[in-house]
Amino acid sequence: MRAADKYYLKARDYYPYDYDEALEALEYGLSCDDEHAGLLVLKARIYYTDLKRFDAAKECFELALYYDAAFIDTYYAYLDFALTTEDYQLMAKLVAKAMKQKGIDKAAVLYKEALMHEMCGNYDSAVKSLANARMYCTSGKSLTFYEEEAERVQEKERTMRARQLPINIILK
Repeated sequence: MRAADKYYLKARDYYPYDYDEALEALEYGLSCDDEHAGLLVLKARIYYTDLKRFDAAKECFELALYYDAAFIDTYYAYLDFALTTEDYQLMAKLVAKAMKQKGIDKAAVLYKEALMHEMCGNYDSAVKSLANARMYCTSGKSLTFYEEEAERVQEKERTMRARQLPINIILK
């Protein structure tokens, strides 16, 4: 285990409960290895969740993918970032790349894709992504969760259609 790995584990344990210790471990770790994907992802998370510096966060995520494209935690955090910043083009590219990674939770990635489709108003695509996510489930709890989410999205679509109907009648 390298020194950067030890500092990464320490920083990850401290974040977000003890910022001083987390930031100190993060800086020491990056001084040992400025190409460590885990440290870069943690730095990106701090930038976007705590400091709201989205450009700096995106740069850190890109560096993490550049230095270690197989570090799967990058995909989870970067997908959350893209969803939060409503960067759907980036998100679509990340989903495609993440689905090719060995060891990644494909159901979780497809769930994030479903959220993206839902936020765009593409409810049918969201339901399809949730159906695909169910295919990768490994527990009854997650299967139930994705089924309930699909029902929620379908209900949301019905509500949206019902709200649009009176407006269309009035405008005609």
